[in-house]
Amino acid sequence: MTGIMGTATAHHIILLIGLVAGQKVSTSATNRPPNIIIMLADDLGYGDLSGFGNTTLSTPHIDQLMQEGVKLTHHLAAASVCTPSRAALLTGRYPVRSGMVPSGIIRVNIFVANRAGMLPNETTLAEVAKSVGYKTALVGKWHMGLSKDTYGDHLLHPMNQGFDQYYGHILTNMKDFSGDGERVLLSQRPRIYYQLGALVTLGLLLFVWLYRQAYIGKVSMVIGFLLVLTPVVYFVFIFNNLRMLNGIVMRNHDVVEQPIKLESLMKRYVQEGVEFLEAREKDREPFLLFLSWDHVHTAMRTSKEFKGRSKHGHYGDSVQELDWGTGEIMSTIKNMDIGKNTLVYFTSDNGAHLEESDIYGNSDGGSNGILKGGKAHGAVDGGIRVPTSVWYPGKLPANTTIDEPTMQMDMFTTITNLIGADVPRDRQIDGRDMYSLLAGKERVSPQEFFFHYCGGTVQAVRYRPRSGSVIWKLVYELPEYLPGTQKCTFTCRCRDAIKLERPYLYDITSDPGENRPIDITSDQKYKELAELMIKATEEHTSSIVPVDCRLSFFKMLWRPQMQPCCNFPYCSCVDSKYKDVE
Repeated sequence: MTGIMGTATAHHIILLIGLVAGQKVSTSATNRPPNIIIMLADDLGYGDLSGFGNTTLSTPHIDQLMQEGVKLTHHLAAASVCTPSRAALLTGRYPVRSGMVPSGIIRVNIFVANRAGMLPNETTLAEVAKSVGYKTALVGKWHMGLSKDTYGDHLLHPMNQGFDQYYGHILTNMKDFSGDGERVLLSQRPRIYYQLGALVTLGLLLFVWLYRQAYIGKVSMVIGFLLVLTPVVYFVFIFNNLRMLNGIVMRNHDVVEQPIKLESLMKRYVQEGVEFLEAREKDREPFLLFLSWDHVHTAMRTSKEFKGRSKHGHYGDSVQELDWGTGEIMSTIKNMDIGKNTLVYFTSDNGAHLEESDIYGNSDGGSNGILKGGKAHGAVDGGIRVPTSVWYPGKLPANTTIDEPTMQMDMFTTITNLIGADVPRDRQIDGRDMYSLLAGKERVSPQEFFFHYCGGTVQAVRYRPRSGSVIWKLVYELPEYLPGTQKCTFTCRCRDAIKLERPYLYDITSDPGENRPIDITSDQKYKELAELMIKATEEHTSSIVPVDCRLSFFKMLWRPQMQPCCNFPYCSCVDSKYKDVE
């Protein structure tokens, strides 16, 4: 009897231990920090989604993401062009702090083979996630550099910025990648080759005249010819071969496709994303997956299933394929156990490119709805206010809309805190934790002042008072639009901006289109508001520590000795994994 009772007691003790252990495992699984998926569209406009008011484009999967999560109607990028905007999202810092602003006209990285890009001493969200045991991956566009000093050093590569694996186009999509004769340069300067021809002719005639007048000898004349011809040949070669030079797809550190095949790109990115998710479900590691779509940047190309499906040509087809890709990822995680503990953040790097058109003059840009301006327009909201949603089932309220102003940089701090990592303390972090706002526990944005840059210049400041509901915007500079339009010739340039003698004040809550500027001298209330915002701007700019400019003219120059080339000397290869994907 005693033996039986002793055995039974031991058995119960073992069961009890097992139940307690099971309870601990269950609790541990429940309390695990969330997986993170960031889906970043390229050049998607505020008015391009049906969930943001578009009535002619169907985007059911992105709409569903918003219905099941939190829709942010006043979410702001740190810049109106992609390279600095992406740097800010990944670091939680205004781009000027990391040197990701230009010293000249060109505001984005334009070549694979140059020295431009974000330095590895910046701390990215991927590095933060890795510090607490996350597996990290980037699929898609990078656009923040490859090599810093020499060919193949890859110091600026995603895998030196915290990502465990990478598959995607290392630069950006470009019109030249279409293969049908489109040129990004000719879009901006259609007469450039005539101008270059005239320049060469005048230069050569000048040196012939100098020789005949006996001012120079034959050797000097030949040297003069070379001085004129060399930069022109360099220039013409580059801009006639951008598809080969920049159209590069990499897997980790290897070039696997050159030139890029755009038609199958979305399918491949979806497949890469799905494979990463399946591997994470198997190994149970927490993860951060950054899906940096190429859609809807030009050149607009889709798989055959989406060609001609929309009412808006290449652009509309691309938006709908973007929606499909988003739906495939969402369907995958919902069908997996990991979907129960995953936060999905969907946004765009900047607003729609209003000036964009194809080789036939048809519009290839999107819509920013009621907002003024678009991509590259500096501080106007059409360039920086982007359609956004955050999905976190069971943690964030479904079918919720937040109209409070927030910034993409805020997600850096929000995610860092959420996954139990440390926000870097050795540098200025501009992002604020917005989780309480997302969860409905707070009603006012954690940011009080928002500073809007064009290049390295603050063109506007936004103010969210700690009480009331009105959001104010003070504008110091405006884009120089073509008469009667809200467009520039191809892209608005910071140095051409109109500097206002007296800043314009907007009640951006009731006037989101920035159509009714308020005279700040018309009322003491407005005068005091302007003074407060000007003071905040001055305090912000005084906090900026000068750093190495990572997008300077000389760093962005194409360097032949740094050019990646698969299958040398042909610089041509096809990704064998996807050779049959169309």
